[in-house]
Amino acid sequence: MAGAAQLPEPLAQGDLERTPFAHILLYVHQQALTGTLVVWKPEPGEARPRQDRIRFDSGVPQSGRMIERASRLERAMLPLFARADGPYAFYADTDLVGDGDGVIDGPADVLMLIAASLRGSSRDEVVSSVVTGFGEARLRIRRGADIEALHLLPDELATVQLLRADPVAVAQLTELSPLEAHRVERLVYLLAITKSVEPYDESEATASGSRPKQSTPKPAPRERPAPREPKPSEAQSRGVPGAPDPVEPPPPGLSSEHRELWKEVAQRAAEIETENYYDMLGVARDATAANIQKAYFGLVKKWHPDRVPSELAALRPVVERIFRYLTRASETLTDDETRGKYLATVQDGGGTPEAERQLGLIIQAAMEFRKVEVLMRRREWDEALALLDPILSINDQEPDYHATRAWILYQKTNGAAQREVLEQLDKALSLTEAHDKAHYYKGMVLKRAGKRDAAAEHFRRAAELNPKNIDAVREVRLLDMRGSTPPTKPGGGGGSDGSFFGKLFGGKKK
Repeated sequence: MAGAAQLPEPLAQGDLERTPFAHILLYVHQQALTGTLVVWKPEPGEARPRQDRIRFDSGVPQSGRMIERASRLERAMLPLFARADGPYAFYADTDLVGDGDGVIDGPADVLMLIAASLRGSSRDEVVSSVVTGFGEARLRIRRGADIEALHLLPDELATVQLLRADPVAVAQLTELSPLEAHRVERLVYLLAITKSVEPYDESEATASGSRPKQSTPKPAPRERPAPREPKPSEAQSRGVPGAPDPVEPPPPGLSSEHRELWKEVAQRAAEIETENYYDMLGVARDATAANIQKAYFGLVKKWHPDRVPSELAALRPVVERIFRYLTRASETLTDDETRGKYLATVQDGGGTPEAERQLGLIIQAAMEFRKVEVLMRRREWDEALALLDPILSINDQEPDYHATRAWILYQKTNGAAQREVLEQLDKALSLTEAHDKAHYYKGMVLKRAGKRDAAAEHFRRAAELNPKNIDAVREVRLLDMRGSTPPTKPGGGGGSDGSFFGKLFGGKKK
């Protein structure tokens, strides 16, 4: 490593007290600089202050020699965001990191890293000074801002949606947002330094035909969007992103080379949705971390969004999505802890973007099903059925849903839809024979149809599977009292079905 006397003149230098690390990092990234950023950490009693050295290539951190030891470059860089002072210098086109022992390899996603830093220890005085500068101005999301690149959390995205819906001042945004006040302030700071938000220009909007500014009354706390109950049609859209739209065919006027490139991007975008991280990177499941990184760097050269030609600018969001998948794959597979958990997911048949979306939809459907049960207790059959049908369209392999729908339909039609009800109960039992509710419901339908012997079999099976099914146990007692069939003491089964819903919410085990 070169000594201090041999260093070239720095391109930029200063102190973290005046220029926070987040601002330095963002500047290097936005200017696509190549070189090494050195940050010193003076400590009392130390003759030579320790250093963090980060090597950049076109604005992207690629490797570092860091004070904080970590398996990943992002984690080693995080403490720098909270550091309140210390000299720094950026040496252009100079590698002061090298390779070998002690080097932590990247790359690191700058925007995601800055966003993550604001969820932990942060220089709140810097955040406050930036946000206070907006005063009472109403803010809006800047047109063309790449919010997706920030990798925001769901509650943060919900706050961004408030800004998209209507320009709003920071104070009012704090009242409307589901986030705590300090998190709203940090989010606005992040949007400000990444130039994703701007003051709303009323005169410009009025001149272009927009409606004039109206005073907005202070909302009552109960009117916040967060507690609002979603409609059934929202089950798929809230919290669980849908599958991306297919890429449109190439537009006319492209050169043959660009047409072929367009088709290649479209094909890759479709294929990657059904691939696990190993397939995305083209590595074996026993590949070493070094081989995985090598594969990733090779793909980065091809799929980095900055390599999209201007003629194919419309494809940039698609390429960014592919690039995010590849980056996430590399991060997951080069970390021993996350790799082990991920491999188990793959072995269970998951681990692809499509599978993750499907799992998310199934979980969301299970949450919506709780509302169906509430409506059933209120005997609001029409409303319950309207909620349940979309749930079944998401997951028709859950016996609870079929059994419940059959019973709701039976109650709603006062027994008139008996044939359809029995077919749906049979569907539930074909999925899980050991489903006490389905047996009980079928017993009730058959009992009212005058088929008492057949009903008795289902009542006894329900009570055997779940002695805590009070309704089924009561029917068995009535049968025994009437002496219609030899009595059988309920018990032995000890549990309900092993459905996904039961597992998810701690149902009884078989």
